[in-house]
Amino acid sequence: MSAADRARGALYGLAIGDALGMPTQLLSRQQITARWGPLLTGFEPAPPGHPIAAGLPPGAVTDDTEQAVLLARMLVKNRGVPGPDDWAAALIGWELDMAERGSLDLLGPSTKRALTAVLEGTPPEEAGRHGDTNGAAMRITPVGIAFAAGLIDRVVEASLVTHNTSVALAGAAAVAAAVSAGIDG
Repeated sequence: MSAADRARGALYGLAIGDALGMPTQLLSRQQITARWGPLLTGFEPAPPGHPIAAGLPPGAVTDDTEQAVLLARMLVKNRGVPGPDDWAAALIGWELDMAERGSLDLLGPSTKRALTAVLEGTPPEEAGRHGDTNGAAMRITPVGIAFAAGLIDRVVEASLVTHNTSVALAGAAAVAAAVSAGIDG
């Protein structure tokens, strides 16, 4: 299998895993097992009244995949990790576009807090200093695909706008390193 095949597999795996988990996000283990039993066996629609995914059909992806694709496009466009201003603008534009299409509650708490701070005048390179959730890790796969040399520096560059804390960067670096190792075979 070629590196390009493994890269496609990493992106497919991200999207498929995201779609499989979509109906259960934010639900407790008890809520999940009450609805689906001990094992979710395939793609399911989001249950009625779901806090963020209500109405999504089986196989729909979430902001996790959407933001990973956005980052991948930015990596290609910029031939590297976008600068903080460009990445913040891309995330803000993506959120506005998704909201116009009817999607709500798209952003996790750290990303939302950081982008709100940017819109209120905080420099993008400082906005993520309180980002301690998993948003950087969920969208970092394209960085793991694109970089082996200097991987940790690229992870920091791709994450600092929204998740510039040690715990968030460690999670993103772990995911990117696993993806990078997989691409290398």
